[in-house]
Amino acid sequence: MFNRAIVGLDGSKPSFVASYYGLELGSKLNIPVVGIHVLDSTLTEESLLADLAGVLGFSYYEGISAKVKEFLEKESETLLDEFSTLGRKLNAKVSTLQTWGNPAKEISSQADKEDIVFVGRPSHEKAIKGIHISSTSEQVIRRADCPVFVAFKEEYKPIESIMICHDGKEEDDKLVDFTKNLNKLYNAKLYLYHADELGSKKERLENLVKDSNIELIVEKNIAEDGIIKTSERLNTDLVILGSHKKKLVHFFMGSTTTFVFHYIKTNLLVVK
Repeated sequence: MFNRAIVGLDGSKPSFVASYYGLELGSKLNIPVVGIHVLDSTLTEESLLADLAGVLGFSYYEGISAKVKEFLEKESETLLDEFSTLGRKLNAKVSTLQTWGNPAKEISSQADKEDIVFVGRPSHEKAIKGIHISSTSEQVIRRADCPVFVAFKEEYKPIESIMICHDGKEEDDKLVDFTKNLNKLYNAKLYLYHADELGSKKERLENLVKDSNIELIVEKNIAEDGIIKTSERLNTDLVILGSHKKKLVHFFMGSTTTFVFHYIKTNLLVVK
């Protein structure tokens, strides 16, 4: 199903939860799991450190960036060691990578189309009022060519219910087969959700899930609002969305996906 699982680490609790899901999947599929910690190269720029020294009131000296770099690399090594320990505990084929650069860009570039990426979204990744700032996890969704799993919660919970979001077009039919294959690992309760805004596609979707264990939910609603409210009502552990690639995909990931990303309260898997 996948060749590798790539896990982006940042030290947050959701990142740890994403690690657990990634290592768990890797163990079940017997595929390599690579933990990546990207040290943001902007943090060691002398000009930035000089500005911070002035604001925070500590002494700045030329070459302080080398000390900062050494400290950050040691912290990164500790984080990667913890990931490796968890991987061995879960009987996964685990390896690690420490690198410098732009976190979203580096994590995305490590993944091939046949892989799956796991990242966490810390609760502090919020937009400043009136200004939208893309989080690392959101940028990974835009950049990666493979499915991206985003963990939002701070505690791991087994995946026991999955909701597939279908926009009514044949392009999203692949999500059903994808989820069926994925569910061989989890044996979760499956739902197929469709918000029918303009005209009914219920009959076609009924045929799509015929002779399967997928429960169909079709309602008159706006897709974005319906997905959020239904996932909360069903208390789902994972919501699966399709992302239909277009030009400028690095800048846009679709209005529905963007809305769901910012308001969902459970794990999200975006399939390309």
